Amino acid sequence: MMADLDGILSRCGLKISFTEEKGRCFIATRNFSPGEVIISQEPYAAVVNPQDGLRCDGCFKSTNLKKCSTCRMVWYCGISCQKSEWKLHQLECAALVKLSEDRRKMLTATIRLMVKLLLKRKLQSERVIPMTDNNNYELVESLMAHMSEIGEQKLVLYAQMANLVSLILPSLELNLKEIAQNFSKLACNAHTICDSELRPMGTGLYPVISIINHSCLPNSVLVFEEKVAVVRAVDFILKDTEVTISYIETAASTETRQKALKEQYLFTCKCPRCIKLGHIEDIQETATLEGYRCKDMKCDGFLLTNPAENTYICQQCGLLRDQNEIKKLKSEAEQVSNKASVSLSSGHYYEASILYKTLEQLQLELFHCFSTSLLQTRESLLKECIHRYILY
Repeated sequence: MMADLDGILSRCGLKISFTEEKGRCFIATRNFSPGEVIISQEPYAAVVNPQDGLRCDGCFKSTNLKKCSTCRMVWYCGISCQKSEWKLHQLECAALVKLSEDRRKMLTATIRLMVKLLLKRKLQSERVIPMTDNNNYELVESLMAHMSEIGEQKLVLYAQMANLVSLILPSLELNLKEIAQNFSKLACNAHTICDSELRPMGTGLYPVISIINHSCLPNSVLVFEEKVAVVRAVDFILKDTEVTISYIETAASTETRQKALKEQYLFTCKCPRCIKLGHIEDIQETATLEGYRCKDMKCDGFLLTNPAENTYICQQCGLLRDQNEIKKLKSEAEQVSNKASVSLSSGHYYEASILYKTLEQLQLELFHCFSTSLLQTRESLLKECIHRYILY
């Protein structure tokens, strides 16, 4: 199957290469222009995330939904999607109806994704559903699990999740160690499926797309057309150049990006942006993206650290700002932010909007107008306003 994949990639203008530092990667075998589709793939397995709203299990649309009358946990937009998913859902449905109420509550999107993955492997091995060169379990097996780099706490969690999956699927002869490894693979390789406005809809595993490595200065972008993952060039990609995407939000400082990549994907990025850590341009970029504002509200400068005097100094007017003042405001903002998140997750939307407004005022004192933290708060506030408008 892996050999046959080379033929598919060749027709896309790609080849798999290997580096000691990164492992597998995609290299362009021809030139790509901005906007051009490089490669696309259907998910090997995908699930809707319930917290992101009800959606069809087949196409992820949110209209004309009807609940499965048997398990009453899965939704479809019509007969077409229900039929296309039936061979797999028939097995899943039979397992779900046997679950106690307590176990149903434990059925997270990640658990259900693993259940669907294992059931698809079974159906493909029995030739009930087709196995293709770019959609088969061998591709899942080839993904990195990074088990040796995971802490004990996560290893225990994956073992517990594997045990739960075995209880959900008692008819399958499952290897708990393999399932635990697969959970680690999902953590490192699964993608959040978003709509055209980048709103999360679900989670999917795309084993071929997962070969594409990360860069904080990527030359392509991953987008979704319903459940299909599509990689498009965002820059001119010359022949023999590695194709890269970003796994994380790139509008962040190098330290923030490195921390996120290490925690989620277990590697240290050495892309052109990251190797500038500590250089003057990196310090200025950090100050712009995540930095604090000048104490003079009429000045639109941002602060740079001034370690010798335990202060910050405005890069525009030179005014000093005490670090303790910054710490106090930052602590207050974090407390309000946590309260707003709790109110939002509890469905107290009006209370959440009031807290986000309070947070915005604190951040206006703390951050300059281009700060990503301030922009994220305003985005949350806007979403809450829209949500309350729809409700009332």
